[in-house]
Amino acid sequence: MARRALVSTAALVALVAVMPATARADRDDDHQAGFTTSQAAMLTGVRPGTEIKPLLTVGDVLPSGYRFEAIPDGISLRTRGEGRVDLYVNHETAKVPFPYNTAAPTAANGENDFDNAQVSRLSLNQRSGGVLNGKFVISSAQGYQRFCSNYLATRKEGFDREILLTNEESPDYVYRREDSWPPPIGDPAAEEVGVVVALDVKSGKSRPIYGMGRLNHENALPVPGYRKPVVLTGDDTFTSGPLTGVFPAGAVPSQSQLYSYIAPNTSSFLNDTGDLWAFVSDTPGVRNYYDVLPGSGTEVTGHFIKVPKNIATGKNADGSTITAADLGYPLPPTNGSWQLDLRSAAPVGVDGPQWVLEYWSDINNVFQFVRVEDMAYDKRPGKGNVVYIVDSGRGRTATQSLDTPNFRSTNGRVWKMVLDPTDPTKVTSLSVFVEGDDNPVKTVTEVHQPDNIETTRTGVLLTEDPGSSQQFPVTSTDPAATAARLWYVPFTGTPEVVASVNQSADGGATDVDGRPAGNLGAWESTGIVDASAAFGRGAFLINVQAHSLWVEKAPGPDLNGDGQPDFTYKREGGQLLLVRIPGI
Repeated sequence: MARRALVSTAALVALVAVMPATARADRDDDHQAGFTTSQAAMLTGVRPGTEIKPLLTVGDVLPSGYRFEAIPDGISLRTRGEGRVDLYVNHETAKVPFPYNTAAPTAANGENDFDNAQVSRLSLNQRSGGVLNGKFVISSAQGYQRFCSNYLATRKEGFDREILLTNEESPDYVYRREDSWPPPIGDPAAEEVGVVVALDVKSGKSRPIYGMGRLNHENALPVPGYRKPVVLTGDDTFTSGPLTGVFPAGAVPSQSQLYSYIAPNTSSFLNDTGDLWAFVSDTPGVRNYYDVLPGSGTEVTGHFIKVPKNIATGKNADGSTITAADLGYPLPPTNGSWQLDLRSAAPVGVDGPQWVLEYWSDINNVFQFVRVEDMAYDKRPGKGNVVYIVDSGRGRTATQSLDTPNFRSTNGRVWKMVLDPTDPTKVTSLSVFVEGDDNPVKTVTEVHQPDNIETTRTGVLLTEDPGSSQQFPVTSTDPAATAARLWYVPFTGTPEVVASVNQSADGGATDVDGRPAGNLGAWESTGIVDASAAFGRGAFLINVQAHSLWVEKAPGPDLNGDGQPDFTYKREGGQLLLVRIPGI
């Protein structure tokens, strides 16, 4: 997940490094070993015995003409037989400038991607890991924005066919077409994004599941054991502060919720006739992240309450987009405590389905996390009802105001939720599995803003997306200085760093404008997935997002009529890698 407006404009409009789109074909007995990038690995092993093989780098072009696109994120895998493996790789791209100065837009203070969000299907040789072919199974022309994690649901999770679930993480209004942004404010043809998209792998057809909630989805996780689709999803919100002007002063500075979408069968799921449920605590005095103090050992019980259908879908009975006025809700705040509309130079809170769901959650005492990112269920036998929930936290420093009278959210957390094995609407326990908030930011022994997660039979793997308060100058001599990392957290034992992002491709001030390389931590590790079914025990696939490394750039259009481009199109660097980690 690429963070929104957490680093300075100068850092975001970072260096441009032109990387050749070259590759080599490894040869083995198969004679179709596939295409492997010629670029150096953007990840370095730290745990002894860890092996890393880069497979594709952003800008690489296959012989078929397919080009590996920018901001690779979530990965799902399926084996096809005959030595072939299919990967589904999200691209977290968007045509909405990110960030954007609406008052005085220029090419220097706004950037966006050449394409809307896409999903690649890559065919790999199971023996060599080489890429045989690639295509987009969800294309830029469909107008989706910022696909984060994905998950391939199967019969194991109660689906009767393979359904890839991918997720939009954005609050903006767009057109669902190639030229998606900007629609005028009030245009009924525009739609506020933030949906889960379901792709039927066999038919190749995809559709949005509006009833799964209109919010900033990072992932949608089907949970096994219920003989029907039970899919958890969370709000990876871009804002996390008291909704000043709407709720009383001192209101909880967290705006992220956990939801469950439950349908009787796959057809009902795809036809969006299931129900959305929201998690509520039953533990007295515990209603949010900050009520669970670091080191307290607090265990929360709770249940899920049903979300009204119109609030879940974000649609009125006539199909129009729901807004605050439709329910008599107050307008969203304009002081920055809620996401602002990038189309307006005046501060205007984004009114629509996301605001309606947020306000409903607050007045119904839904448990408030800080920033729910990825999720994974426990792979140990009989433990599929145990779910690990990544909450990246706020990354608060000592000089920033307190989040609550209790403590700051510094490094983030991983929560452990135990669902009742016979009733997915009951939560028997919610506790902290990985605690990052017991130390300040930049504590080298703490995870720094965890992002994606994968479980194994012995523990969990965590990627990092360090926010601005977790970054270091590239020349820093601070002993705590580190790039983003990949962690292994055993169920019993001491957490350790498995690998570290290698930002050497940044290369220093090498672009035409002489800008310096990005900070350590400006790149992120992301999209980790178990690949042992294809490549043997200890094999995982992972992506690196190289946010300060640009493969290509071009001036954007002039939207305000001043004769100058209003933002810069960019193609960020990144890489798909195969990692082998012994002993986990």
